Amino acid sequence: MKLKNLLILPSTYISLLRDVKRQRKFVKEILEADIADATADNDGSLDEEDFNKIRGYYGFGVPAIVGEGFCTLRGAKMTQTERMASTFQGALTGLYDDFFDKTGLADNEIKSMMKEPHSYSPASSLEKLFIRFLLNVHENIHDISQFNQYFEKVFSAQVLSKKQLDENLTREEIRDISFKKGGYSLLFYRSVFKHELMKGEAEALFNIGSLMQLGNDTFDVYKDSRAGIKTLPSGCGQIDDVRQVFITQLDHCLGLVGKLNYHRDDIKRYVNKLVLGIARCFVCFDQLERLQGKTGGTFRPLAYSRKELICDMEKPVNIIRSLRYFTSYRH
Repeated sequence: MKLKNLLILPSTYISLLRDVKRQRKFVKEILEADIADATADNDGSLDEEDFNKIRGYYGFGVPAIVGEGFCTLRGAKMTQTERMASTFQGALTGLYDDFFDKTGLADNEIKSMMKEPHSYSPASSLEKLFIRFLLNVHENIHDISQFNQYFEKVFSAQVLSKKQLDENLTREEIRDISFKKGGYSLLFYRSVFKHELMKGEAEALFNIGSLMQLGNDTFDVYKDSRAGIKTLPSGCGQIDDVRQVFITQLDHCLGLVGKLNYHRDDIKRYVNKLVLGIARCFVCFDQLERLQGKTGGTFRPLAYSRKELICDMEKPVNIIRSLRYFTSYRH
């Protein structure tokens, strides 16, 4: 298995690099003009973190990683309208999070923006840019009812996630909240693509989104622990417990994807991209687990520094470790 994965690694890695290069160019050509306009008209409600999320994280990563994955699975390239929709959908994601995490905007106001962006009167530069991006999504999708259906589920998951500040949440409740947030987010991103969902695909993508959310929570353990947000990693006590949940979920996802009625070669290419992308999480698990020795064998995130908890995946040594996990994992 290790030899087989080693042989497919170059083509999988090169394919990801192509996806990334294509989207970086698109962001520069399309989104930078919107960012420039928003910067010039900023009333202070937008900050540099918002712009970095647009150009370097969501507006880039949603189409380049998630969207290209959908296209790999279906065996057909992303169309121009799909790239437009996915890019603006990604770009609005960070702004949408701000409504819950920073502005304290009332739920009914958020839903008004979501449902009636044409008639909503923005009260800030943040709201104005969000609506601008949302209208661009609407102009480039074929099924707005499906888009709104999953947007509603994302909203419900966001509202539910407010409970993660509750000290009395059980492990099962934390898992449920986290998995719903990630699962519905991935289905939301899938909703702007033209091809219809295959039988069993919604279940598979929901579980893959849950897996991705668990991975994100692992990388965000420093931020979440300081903010008092309860996630599986921030309150686990033993990082290996989270690792085992992650492995079980990954295996479940691969089983569900394997049953889809897409071409077998396309499924293999998608799975290779997925495993290469999430292999980085195992590097983070290793780093966090090593910290337990400092605190009597129990993981206590508040006892560690930011440097100790942040797993820098741009370090060459961590990239190599991630590639080793890819070649060793049975997929």
